[in-house]
Formats: sequence, C-alpha cells, structure tokens
Amino acid sequence: METLWFMIVALMITAYVVLDGFDLGAGIIYLVAAKSDTERAMVLRAIGPVWDGNEVWLVAAGGTLYFAFPQLYASSFSGFYLPLMMVLWLLMLRAIGIEFRAHIPAPVWKSLFDGVFFVASALLAIFFGAALGNVIRGV
Repeated sequence: METLWFMIVALMITAYVVLDGFDLGAGIIYLVAAKSDTERAMVLRAIGPVWDGNEVWLVAAGGTLYFAFPQLYASSFSGFYLPLMMVLWLLMLRAIGIEFRAHIPAPVWKSLFDGVFFVASALLAIFFGAALGNVIRGV
C-alpha cells in the first residue's frame, strides 16, 4: 500500500512540475521577450486559464504526503521550514503579480506587478532546482 501512495504522490509532484513549468518559464521570459504592454497581456492570456489550477497539484501532493506518510511530512516540513515558507510566499507574490496587473490600470503599478511576476517566477525556479538538487544529493 505504501508503494501505491508513493506513486500517487510522485505522480502529483510530476504533474505540478510539468504543468507549472510552463507558467514559470512564461514568468521568467516575461520582461525579456514581451516588450510592449500588448505582448505582455498576450503572455498572461496564454497562462491565464491554467496557472492557478496547476498549483492544486502541489497542494494535493502536500495533503497526500501528510495522510500517507505523516512522519516523512513532519520531518521534511520541520527540517525545511524556511525554504518552504519562502516558496509559499513566492507563490503568493506570483499570484499577486498576475492578478493585480489587470485590476490597476496605472502604468507604474503595471510595471511593478510585472517585476513581481518576473522575480517570483525566477526565484521559484531557483528554489525548485535547489530542492531537486538536494533530493538527488541525498540531503
């Protein structure tokens, strides 16, 4: 039964990584590739229907990990509390950057939220890469 739960958690994490990788990539190239406001709005429309649904896989993986492997959940979340909180805040900042850009039409605020979206996406990719490196290394 543990093997089945492990495969379910692995499937959920894989689904999140694959699906959210598109959103992270769009956020990282957002300020570089999209120069005009129209191009930036087009990038946001490309990820708009799916970006928040992708995070459900991460939440579901955390909940499944909690119920299937409570000791692993407790040790990993207590040992990596600071990095996990930083990831949580970056996920919230990325959502703020995406959502608030459309609600406040002033150019100053749009550029601020564009920067928030870019920085949060880039830092999330770095954190997830460091986490994967630590898992492979055996930390």
